Amino acid sequence: MNDTKTGLATRLFHSAKDLVWQDDAPVRSNRQSAMVNAEAATESPAMLTATRAVTQHVDEIPETGMSKELFALVMERPTAYSALAEAIAALAELPLDEATRYRSAFAVLRKTQQRTVEQVMQAITTHMDVLVAEQSRFSSQSHAAEEAEIHARLQEVKALGSAITQGRQQIEQLRNETEQRISKVQEDLERKQLRAAELEREADMRKKAIEKTVQDFTLAANTVKARLEADQLRISQHLATSATNA
Repeated sequence: MNDTKTGLATRLFHSAKDLVWQDDAPVRSNRQSAMVNAEAATESPAMLTATRAVTQHVDEIPETGMSKELFALVMERPTAYSALAEAIAALAELPLDEATRYRSAFAVLRKTQQRTVEQVMQAITTHMDVLVAEQSRFSSQSHAAEEAEIHARLQEVKALGSAITQGRQQIEQLRNETEQRISKVQEDLERKQLRAAELEREADMRKKAIEKTVQDFTLAANTVKARLEADQLRISQHLATSATNA
């Protein structure tokens, strides 16, 4: 496999940069519709049962667009197995059971490329190695994508969280300062109200005192006037008579 390829992860995560990833809808492989109508007489019943169980399990796994693309990537390198797979695919439309199709394809491969079963099995191991390398590359690139696309956002969330906490603290501080100022203004207002009430009481008391003083003075003045007028009358009466007699 060419190491200069970026692999699936970079392209997939790049295309999913601003999207929520949704995998392709599962589609069934053509292998699931294939029916094994006959098996080779040379294969033992136990081997047939084991092979059927494995292939049936694989056939039951739904293929997706990504699995098809990954398989094509793994199969890019031409090997004895990739050649056999192409030959088997070419016989897919013929009414052949699975064993006949595999043997017919291998017969063509052995005749045209002189391939052996051992070479095919070794080639599968080579493709397995390519898959492992692609899995490792995908893991590395997915981690990088996580760092770039998720970690940065989480860091921003953390920074925003700190800013939100600081803002709430500022609001609380301003609220406390405002409440203190309101309390101070309220106390000052209450002092002024008390002073105003006290001054009103004093003014009322002084008014009443002045009014009483005026009343007392008026009474005293009237009393003195009455006394003077009475004495004037007495003097006029008593002394005027005495002067005439003299």
